[in-house]
Amino acid sequence: MSSKPRARVLVVDDDPTFADLVAELLQEQGHEPLVAHDPERAVELARKGSLDAAVVDLMLPGSSGLDLADRLRVLSPDLEIVILTGHGGLDSAVAGLHHGIFDYLQKGAVHLDELARSVRLAIERSRLSRENRRLWAQMREANRLMSGVQEASARMASEAHLDRLLPVLATAAKQLCGSNASRVLLFQRAAPDIWVVAQSAGDGAGALPGVRLRRGEGLALAAGEANETIRLAQAQADLRFIARCDELSTEAEGWLAAPLHHGSVVGAVIVAGRLHGFGEDHASLLTILARQAALAIENSLQQDRAVNFFTHTSDLLVDVLERLDIHYPGHSRRVAALSDMLSRRMGLSDAERRGIHFGALLHDIGKVRIDQAVLAADHSSPEARVELQRHPVLGLEMLRSITLWEDVLPIVHCHHERWDGSGYPTGLAGEEIPLGARIVALADAFDAMTRSTPHSRQRSSDEALAEINACTGSQFDPRVARLFAAEYREHGAAAGL
Repeated sequence: MSSKPRARVLVVDDDPTFADLVAELLQEQGHEPLVAHDPERAVELARKGSLDAAVVDLMLPGSSGLDLADRLRVLSPDLEIVILTGHGGLDSAVAGLHHGIFDYLQKGAVHLDELARSVRLAIERSRLSRENRRLWAQMREANRLMSGVQEASARMASEAHLDRLLPVLATAAKQLCGSNASRVLLFQRAAPDIWVVAQSAGDGAGALPGVRLRRGEGLALAAGEANETIRLAQAQADLRFIARCDELSTEAEGWLAAPLHHGSVVGAVIVAGRLHGFGEDHASLLTILARQAALAIENSLQQDRAVNFFTHTSDLLVDVLERLDIHYPGHSRRVAALSDMLSRRMGLSDAERRGIHFGALLHDIGKVRIDQAVLAADHSSPEARVELQRHPVLGLEMLRSITLWEDVLPIVHCHHERWDGSGYPTGLAGEEIPLGARIVALADAFDAMTRSTPHSRQRSSDEALAEINACTGSQFDPRVARLFAAEYREHGAAAGL
C-alpha cells in the first residue's frame, strides 16, 4: 500500500451529472474528489486546504475556467489544472497555455481513462513542484543558518577575552536554534572525579561558577566530558539531570546540549524551550556552532596563558634589572604606564597596546648583560656610553629565541632610534622606526628627565614636556609627542605619572 496521502482533486463543472461522473472516476483511482458547480464554491473549497489538481470546465456561470484557474493558483501555487471544454479550438488551447494549464481536453472526445491519466500526471507534477519548493525553502533556510554559524564563528574568533566570547556564543545558540533560553558552561577538573564550573554565560548563569559536580552528575557535564550532543524532550526525566546546572527557565519543551570539547576545553552550550522541541537539524547546527566555539575558546585560553607568561616573566626580568640598574628604580614600570597612557590616547587595538606594554617593560632588559660596574658608574665617559648603547642589541639577542615575544623585539631594539635618523643602534628615521618604539622612546625620555639620578638633573613635568616639544621633529615623532603632551596634561599628573 502506498504511503502517500490521497490526492485532493477539485472538480468544477456546472453540469452536476458530468461533475459527479468525474468525481466517481477520481474516487475509483484512489483520489479525494471535491465537487463545485460554480467558481465561488470552487474558491471556497480551495481555501480550506491545499489542492493537488483540478478538473475545470472552460465555460462556467459568470466566469471563464481560465480566470478561475488564476484565482485557484493564488490559493494553491503548485496546483495543476486540466481544462475540459465542449468548444475545442486552437485559440482556446493557446489561451490555456498562457494561463499555465497542464492539459486541455475536449469533453465530447475525451475517454475516461485518458482523463484519469491526465489527472494522475497533473498530481505527480503538482507534488513534484511542491516538493521542489519545499527543498528550495529548506536549502535557503540551511544556507541562512550556516551563514549565521559562520557569522557567529567570526565574531567569536575576533573576541580575545572569554568574558566577551561566551555571551556571544550563548546569544548565537539561542538565535540559531530559535530557543527561549541558552547557557554556556566551561568545566575544570578539580580532582579525578570532581569537576567545577569555571566560567558561564547566558540565562541564569551568573551564580554557577564554583559549582562542584561529581562525574555522572549533570547533562551538561556529560555532553562536554563525552564529547556527545544530547537531545531530550524533557531533560528532568534523565537521571543525570542536575537542576543547578541543567535547568533553564522556560515553559516550552525541548532541551539540547552540544559539547565544547577541544584541547583543554571541556564544556557545553545548552538551549532549551522551543515550540515542538528540537529536531536533528537543530542538534547538527548546534554541534557545528559548538565545534567552532571550542576552537575560539581554546585560542582565547592560549592567549590568556601567553599574557600570564608575559606578565610573570617580564616582572621577573624587571626585578633582576632593577637590582642591577640601581639609579633607575621603578623606571621600567613607569615607562610601561606612560606608554599605556599614550597608546590608549592613540586608539590602538588591544593586541597593539599589549605588545607596547610588554615592550616598554622590557625595553632596557639588555642592561642585565652589561657590567654592573658600568651601570653604577658615571655614564658621561665615552667608554661607558659605548658600552651602554649596546643594550638594545643585547636585549634583542636575549629575547629573540622566544617566539611569543615577537611583537616586543622591535621595541626593545629600536627605542633609542631618533626621528631624524641620528639614533642608535641602526640609525632608522621617521616612519622606519616601529610605532611602538617611538612611543616607548618618548615615555623613556620623559621618565628619565623627571627623576633624580647621578647622571642628570631632575626636571619638573612641565620642564620635561617643554624639552620634548623642543626635540619634536628631531628626536621624537611630532604626532606622538603632541598626543603625549595633551594626554599627560589631561590625565597623567592626576594619575600620579
